Amino acid sequence: MQKKPGPWRRACHQCDLLLERAVAPLGQKLVCPRCNATLHRNGAHSIRYTAALSLTGLLLFIPSATLPLLHFSIFTFGAENTLFNGVQSLFGAGYIWLSSLVLFCSVLAPLGKFTLLAFISWGCGWEALDRPVANAVRWYHHLRDWAMLDVYMLGILVALVKMSDLGKMVVEPGLYCFAAMMLVSNLTTLSFDPHAVWARMARRRDRPPAGEAAGDGP
Repeated sequence: MQKKPGPWRRACHQCDLLLERAVAPLGQKLVCPRCNATLHRNGAHSIRYTAALSLTGLLLFIPSATLPLLHFSIFTFGAENTLFNGVQSLFGAGYIWLSSLVLFCSVLAPLGKFTLLAFISWGCGWEALDRPVANAVRWYHHLRDWAMLDVYMLGILVALVKMSDLGKMVVEPGLYCFAAMMLVSNLTTLSFDPHAVWARMARRRDRPPAGEAAGDGP
């Protein structure tokens, strides 16, 4: 007789208490009984929120990448800074590896993160896409820590403070779009719950066929 697998276990990230129940019920949160730390929060509409936020991030990515972020002028010289200007300057100066890293962390990784989350949120509703969605969830876990929009924004703020005394610094519309995209990126990280995706695919896999459910089976 084959034994059923035991319940998932989760170790508390604060006190290392090992708990038998790893996933909170729908609409509730899982709290450590020893230190009262929140271990898992199961939002009732996690997948819907993630789908909306990821599409918003993709729409904000277009103006953030194309519109100028800052305009710096000193005497008669002026220049506009876009998301790709820093990468081009580093590449032109011979810093090929550094420019590739900046391009990946500030452009490719955020774009890939929004694209993967949009595909996961919309694709988990289709049984034919279960395997691609599962692979996308695994890729997302590898990619999410590389989308360093906060670090890029910190560099922009440092430039605003340091260079404001040297010339005139004007904030362009692209910076507002970039700040909104950074906020949306953080919200998608908070709203996305991979357990909700796995649970939806598990319920669909364990659901009996239509004929059997209707009593037409043998």
